Order: sequence, then C-alpha cells, then structure tokens
Amino acid sequence: MLPLLLLCATLARPSQHRANEKPLPYLLRAGRDSRRGSYQIPSAVQNGTSKARFDIPTPETTLDIETLFMLDAPQIDFINGSVYDWWYFDAISETNPDDSLVVTFFSSSAEAFPFLDASETSVLNVWLWASFANGTVFADSVPASVATVTGAGVAGTNSSGKWSSTGFSWAALTENLLQYEIIIASQKLHVEGRLTLTSVSSVSDRRNRQIANVAQQRVPYHLPCGVQAERTVLEIAPHIGWVNLIPDAVGEVDMKIHGSPMKFRGPGYHDKASDLTAYSVQSWYWGHGRLGPYSIVWFSYLAINDPTNAAYVSSYIAKDGELLVSACEPSILTVRPIGSPGTTGGRYPPRMGDIPDGFRLEYDLGEDNGQLKVNVSVRTSVAGNGNDYMRWTGDMVGELIESESQRLQKAGCSLKREDSPLVGVAVLEQFVMVE
Repeated sequence: MLPLLLLCATLARPSQHRANEKPLPYLLRAGRDSRRGSYQIPSAVQNGTSKARFDIPTPETTLDIETLFMLDAPQIDFINGSVYDWWYFDAISETNPDDSLVVTFFSSSAEAFPFLDASETSVLNVWLWASFANGTVFADSVPASVATVTGAGVAGTNSSGKWSSTGFSWAALTENLLQYEIIIASQKLHVEGRLTLTSVSSVSDRRNRQIANVAQQRVPYHLPCGVQAERTVLEIAPHIGWVNLIPDAVGEVDMKIHGSPMKFRGPGYHDKASDLTAYSVQSWYWGHGRLGPYSIVWFSYLAINDPTNAAYVSSYIAKDGELLVSACEPSILTVRPIGSPGTTGGRYPPRMGDIPDGFRLEYDLGEDNGQLKVNVSVRTSVAGNGNDYMRWTGDMVGELIESESQRLQKAGCSLKREDSPLVGVAVLEQFVMVE
C-alpha cells in the first residue's frame, strides 16, 4: 500500500536527497538475533530518536537474495511516537472488482499514524479490510503482544513475519520473494483462511527456469527510482522509505469472514513502507492494477506549503512480465482526478472533501514504447472517511499511443491506437490534508 503515508515537508527530490551523505547506521535496538536474522519488535512505544535505512548497496545494479531480505526487514531501528513501519498485502478479483482483500501489519502508534485506533496502546496492530460482491465491507484490527520478522540469517530461512496473539502471519514461500502466503486464524475477528501471492513475472517467466538465480532479474521488483548504480535510494519522498517487492501477482484468496466465504483470484500486490517524521502531505494518489498485458503502479503527491506544487512521483510499468518503466522522474507520469460536473471531485490540487469519480493516468514509456493513457473509475469504497482519506477498488480502461518514431517506422500518417481498449481492475487511494 503506500496508503496514507504521512509525508514530511522537506522539498528535496528523492533521487537527490542525501546523495552525498553516508548511509545511516542500522542497529535494531528493539532486538535482533543476528544468528537467525530475526528481529523482535515490542508492543510498547520506545523512547529516543529513531534511525532508518533509506538506501542500499547495489554495486551490480541487481537485487540479490541478501538485498531482497534486507528490503523486507524492518527499516526503522525502533518505534517511537513519531515513526512507523509496515508490511502491506492486497488482492482484487479479476472477474468482480467488488471482491477485494487488504491486510496490513503495522508497527506504529496512533500519534504517528492518526488513522489507527487512538485508544490502542500497542504499536503492533494488524488491519484487515474486505469487500464483498454483495456490497458488504468488513474492516477491523487486532493488537499484537510482540512482532517477529525473520530475515536472511541462515540458509533455508525465508523472510517472514508473525504478529503474536493476533492469529496473523506472513511468509515468503521462496527465497527470491516471488511468492508469499498470508495466513489468518483470528478468533477475535472471526476470520480464518489465507491469501497467496505469486509474482506475475515468476508465472510468465517459466521459460527461463534454467536461470540459477531468479532474484537477479529486475522485473518483479520496484524501488522508488528503480535500481541505481552503486547505491539505490529507498526514499519515495524525503524521509519516507518504500519498496514494492511484488508490483503484480496472481492473488488467490480462500477464507471465511464472520462465517461468510470469500474466494477469488485476481491481481495481488505487496509493498513495504516506513516513515521517520511527522506528516506534512498536501495530497496523495496511489494505486496499482493489471491492464490487459500491463502491470502498473502509480504514486503522486504534493508536499504541503510548497508554492510550486511540484509533484513527487514513482511509476512502474511491465508488459507480460518484462519491465518497461521503474522510475521517479515527474515527466514520466501524470495523475489527475476526474470529477462529475458541478462537483469539486476533479479539482487539482485537491482539498479535503474532494471525492473524485476516478483518475486519469498518463505514462510516457519512451520512444520505443509510446504512451500509455489510462482512465481509472472508482468502484467500491473499501476504506476512508469521505473527507481526507479514501481507498477504492476500480475499473481501468486504457490505450497505447505509438510514439512519433514508431509511427514513422510504419510510415503511418497519424498516431495509432490499439484496435480495442485495454481493460483491467485496480486498488487505489487518495489522501488529502489541506482544507
């Protein structure tokens, strides 16, 4: 999710921020067993100044197994009252987008993340959101007594997380993090079952199974500005860390929620976010989905008190599992709200209470691939308060427009569009903090 990231007001670009500084030390004071690569996070708010890991070494411009486990580990050394760290997983039905599931493992106080339950004293909570085809929406949370996140400490130990006493856990089923399983057995929430995510790239790339180390492929993973030479920045915005370990997956849901069965298959997703500062966001748009053969992720936000309204963006496009774009240049992606006549839903920059009917996305894929233009229509409201935060499921319709060089190569006289529109489904959200 990048849902609800609470962003700082510093206006340096992610690709420039701290470029000449040494990386912050990473000592998990909350408790680390280096022999097992295991991290334990206590439920109480910790005192002191927290530090975070906001870049990683990538000397070969690839993500090896050790690096991948580093990305799925806690990025904050301990949780004080103003920071958060979370693991997000979702899936949406490919046949009926009204069916959806979101599971988020939080390590955050309500002070740092004000949409959490203010009366809850534990910084460890798991939230579950589910929408059904019949219009029912379920949302609830359960606190944990301690959280254990396992990294690559010893051979055969895959990335995993368990929020003790909640009945919720997640685990990577392969060491290259191309498949995850989230298991739920919560008596408090009356929910049991599982969500499985299998990377689209790993499914579509069976022909390359002879490759010994699949983790060397860059296609499945998305970092804010892509994988960079020598060191890769993990900041999607200043002091906000984000890694998208599965931009698109085959998601399979099989569970019961208060006795009601939920079973579907469709696009799935997993990301990891962390924040070191108090929030200062003006507006926030995020989403992901599958559009025909394209896997897409979008992120765009405006910082508060910025007179230039400069957008921070991160964009991801893969076609049939082959990476086309993984970058943070604002010129690559434009996201704008769409509103009905007589409403403020299409206002940009938005203000609190502006509820759009959808969004218009425009991706510049370069001279070799043209432009991808997408209309996203909001569908089911899964979370939010109708004022400053909303999360929806949605329908997507898009078209690929050839570049001028492509057009000239075909000796055409006009830009060519796909014979039939691209269609798909999405999970998306809006966050606005300016009245």
